Amino acid sequence: MNSSSFYGGFAVERLRDPTFWHQLAPTLHVCDQAFWDAQPALALSEALIATLAERTIREGYFQTDPVDWQLPIADMAALIHTLRQMQIPPVLAFVYDEFWLVYVKMGALLARILGDDYVTLPNMWAWHIDPAQNEHGWKPHRDRGRASLFEDGRPGILNIWLPLSDATPLNGCMYLVPADRDPTYNTPDEMIMQYQLNDIRALPAPAGSMLGWNQAVLHWGSHSAPRDVPPRISIGAEFQRSDVAPFSEPWLNPTAMPTFTDRLLIVAAQFNRYRHHHPDDAGLAWLADHLAP
Repeated sequence: MNSSSFYGGFAVERLRDPTFWHQLAPTLHVCDQAFWDAQPALALSEALIATLAERTIREGYFQTDPVDWQLPIADMAALIHTLRQMQIPPVLAFVYDEFWLVYVKMGALLARILGDDYVTLPNMWAWHIDPAQNEHGWKPHRDRGRASLFEDGRPGILNIWLPLSDATPLNGCMYLVPADRDPTYNTPDEMIMQYQLNDIRALPAPAGSMLGWNQAVLHWGSHSAPRDVPPRISIGAEFQRSDVAPFSEPWLNPTAMPTFTDRLLIVAAQFNRYRHHHPDDAGLAWLADHLAP
């Protein structure tokens, strides 16, 4: 494979060209500062923010009903579906402003959980779980485990997972063991699984809802069913407190618009970071070396 090819002969140079992305999804935006600056924050009540923050400490996660993003969530899902059909890794959706702005809009909630000076980590991914292909999400795991928690249970780092299509038990929705149901959660024995099966919690989530969990919670994307149901399309990103040591670097300003080049550099880094979840995709290592300008 040479530097001018991609899966199936797709020219990687096209991925480095903003014009390609404008033409691929004309309803979405690429480095449009005026569009970025005009976006309002999510209208979340103080009561809801307080409830979700408290739940994140007690149960290790939160989940909401769909919210009014004032963004084209269906178009974002369609874009990821198109990328998958073109054999382009879905995480390249992060070249578009909308895939960053959903997290910018959550600022008040993230600040409540992580502190006003929280930062964005250069860690994100996108999933297209297709039941027709017998696919599944990532297997059961804790991320950084108890090292990412304060003694009182507050998280130093948070995963935010957003379904762009309906996530159901048939197309691979998320499952987890709530912190208050997990006997080895936040203990030195956290890698010993002693939870009861009836404490596992399924998290079906309509498109446009919000889910977040700390990095000590045991969680996974389930195996889809071979039925005629739409794929599970979702995105995830990580955020951390700024008063603890970096979990990943470089830290990103959570409200500033990344340049197009920075987006490609960040996406390229994801292919190495998450390659262990996709051991059969040799192309990810090649992309890590060839995508960035």
